[in-house]
Amino acid sequence: MEQNLISLLQSSVRLKELKQIHALIFKKYISFTPFFIKRLLHLSIVDYARLVFNQVPQPDQYLYCSFISAYSKLSLYAEAKKMFFLMHHDLARISCFAFSPALSSCASLMATSEGKQIHSLVINYGFGSNVFIQTTLIDFYAKTGDLGSAKQVFDEISVKDPASYNCLISGYSKSGEVLVARNLFDKMTERTIVSWNSMISCYAHNGHYTQALEIFERMQAVKCQPSEITLVTILSICAKLGDLEMGLRVRKLIENNKLCRNMIVSTALLEMYVKCGAVNDARREFDQMAQRDIVAWSAMIAGYAQNGRSNEALELFELMKSENVKPNDVTLVSVLSACAQLGSVEHGERIGKYIESRGFASNVYVGSALLDMYAKCGNIRKALQVFDQMTHKDIVSWNSMIGGLAANGLAEDAISLYMKMKEAEVKPNDITFTGLLTACTHAGLVELGLEFFKSMKSDHNIIPKVEHCACIVDLFCRSGRLEEAYKFICNMEMEPNVVIWGTLLSASRTYLNVELAERSVEKLLILEPENSGNYVLLSNIYASVGRWQEALKVRKLMKDRRIQKIAAYSWIEIEDKLHKFLVGDTSHPRFTEIYSVVDGLRLQMNWAGYTPNSDLPEEDFLYTDSS
Repeated sequence: MEQNLISLLQSSVRLKELKQIHALIFKKYISFTPFFIKRLLHLSIVDYARLVFNQVPQPDQYLYCSFISAYSKLSLYAEAKKMFFLMHHDLARISCFAFSPALSSCASLMATSEGKQIHSLVINYGFGSNVFIQTTLIDFYAKTGDLGSAKQVFDEISVKDPASYNCLISGYSKSGEVLVARNLFDKMTERTIVSWNSMISCYAHNGHYTQALEIFERMQAVKCQPSEITLVTILSICAKLGDLEMGLRVRKLIENNKLCRNMIVSTALLEMYVKCGAVNDARREFDQMAQRDIVAWSAMIAGYAQNGRSNEALELFELMKSENVKPNDVTLVSVLSACAQLGSVEHGERIGKYIESRGFASNVYVGSALLDMYAKCGNIRKALQVFDQMTHKDIVSWNSMIGGLAANGLAEDAISLYMKMKEAEVKPNDITFTGLLTACTHAGLVELGLEFFKSMKSDHNIIPKVEHCACIVDLFCRSGRLEEAYKFICNMEMEPNVVIWGTLLSASRTYLNVELAERSVEKLLILEPENSGNYVLLSNIYASVGRWQEALKVRKLMKDRRIQKIAAYSWIEIEDKLHKFLVGDTSHPRFTEIYSVVDGLRLQMNWAGYTPNSDLPEEDFLYTDSS
């Protein structure tokens, strides 16, 4: 009967069946209770196991150890710690097998005091030279930041195995002591895959990506097979560096050696492709995945959005919904970014309704992206509504709303909101001042803009970036103060970029300042010699002041250098579809109707008194479609 009971217990997995067996044990075979408890723990039925344990009059140390180990494996660290100290209280002797899971639980809980108490008990019970316990002690001290104690325990180990090295290397990695970790790694006479991963992760965690890749190369040289952790870490580094070549080498390594290609590795590959700009390769990887979780969907949608392929991001989001995959905040922020890039009112409103109807707008990240999308699509009323309804506003929320108001020409509202932000004691950052300076630019508030610019460093210890300087140049230029703009550019602490010189050039045309136009173009031709717009603007300025020979020289220079003027296009959204048009375009199926309307508009403009600018001489230019 006893053998039958053991067989029955080993074959039972459902709680209902186990409870029936428990009733039988309780009545006739009470000695089987420890075996029954261990079976419950093996099946992770810990709550019922604990109820049965509480009925045992004198549990032995092995039963306590079983609970401590089970709790630790199930990440019930507080329960593991409590059970250890209950064991210490109830028994005269503690099993050596109880110390390691108890110490690991203390490390996970950052329970420094209790961990040190357990260390004292290790010494008192004579287990101080147990290598397994010593390694766990190193891990405990390393994870809780006490590297001095970790090193002391490490030095006491007579024969050091790779596990003890790995724990200490991880500790130094976490504290940023990369050189010490590397010295330990170099002293190892035997290295496991964990050793290599620890050193690679150490470099990666501390931003030393090149050195991490070098360790990976050494690992391959000694024929150590990379694990899932190795592959994901290296692919993540490739993504951060934008190193597509190395990423492709890792993919080839995976394929040639038939290494683990699970969902985690595939997602890491996908994200590497995305960050390196290889969006089509990312989509191929995505389509080949046997399983796709929300992380994979979000990575692919973000990849499209980040690389300017907004329509594809929105199409993939619709496909995701059709497959009943629930989006998370990362997904929605990417989708909203795609809508904002398109400036698509219809798409934006549809996504906005979806987000609000499902309560996602309460998430501060999604809410901030939502109001930013509404603002960029021109629906400032809706953006303000989302902003006002947000229960928690972080700096991103305030910046999005200030920037949205500024971009939509509501300068006074943007500045007023900044004052409310200060009252709410939210500290501004560099993006806040970009919004404020933009607002001042649109409203012509030169002096206030200069005050904001000066206050960045003096009041908030924020070093102005080139975009802030560009705002100041634009502020001067829009007010006709071109000489002050040029003087500001010459005194900038950083090198002026094409935006700054382009702003001055454009203003020079408006105010017919040929001298500043020539200086601007001189700089622009160094920074972007292939940009046709710079040549055209200078030519137009010469023509506007009657200097026809200089204008023709500039145009001849364009031809000699084979620089083509890139044709701009117009677009309109009708019934959720975008229509693009170039000058003289006849590719649209309804172009006859379109030109009929355009001709009608031209007549109405003439009747209203509009006359085109005919100052410039007619000259043939080559056009290319930039779309």
